[in-house]
Amino acid sequence: MKDDAFAQQFTQMMDARGLYLGPRLARNVDFGSFRRVLDIAGASGIYACCLVAAYRHLSATVFERAPVDSVARRCIVRRGCAKRVAVFPGDMFLTPFPEGFDVHLFSNVLHDWDVPAIRSLLRKSYTALSTGGMILIHDAHLNRQKTGPLPVAAHSVFLMAVTEGRYYSISEIEIFLKEAGFSATKYRKNALEHSIITARKISA
Repeated sequence: MKDDAFAQQFTQMMDARGLYLGPRLARNVDFGSFRRVLDIAGASGIYACCLVAAYRHLSATVFERAPVDSVARRCIVRRGCAKRVAVFPGDMFLTPFPEGFDVHLFSNVLHDWDVPAIRSLLRKSYTALSTGGMILIHDAHLNRQKTGPLPVAAHSVFLMAVTEGRYYSISEIEIFLKEAGFSATKYRKNALEHSIITARKISA
């Protein structure tokens, strides 16, 4: 993703999937009481744009490192969302998350990383998220028993070969969230093989 041409091509491919999943994500989570979304490693910004399109009171910021941040800006402008979706440049492992956001979105992010990296990101999210805020993990997940679904398990084997990560089970994500300090965890299905896990930061 550090190569500009590859970043452009890969982000466009992820964008096509997001055009289908993004509106369904907006329908399956109630954002009515929230105001500002930080879309961490948000690629083209497709999910941020889908959320602000569904909720007029929302604004969003896509947190992405170079050169993907430039790709995101172009995509956001092309969708006509530049007034409500900003881009904040930074590496999610090295740059502090900006404060003042009451939703942190990790969409199709955690499956690329091993457990220590995930724990670090979730602790970092808990620290920066506004009290009362929500973390939202949108990804494919194995079931609690790790017996399926078969397409998710099969793709997880591929991920283990080409990335540092794999697909995690619902229970594993719940444990990671609890360890980071989050509570009130909820799980729900989205579309295709994707699902949604939310949790709240109840106290500072």
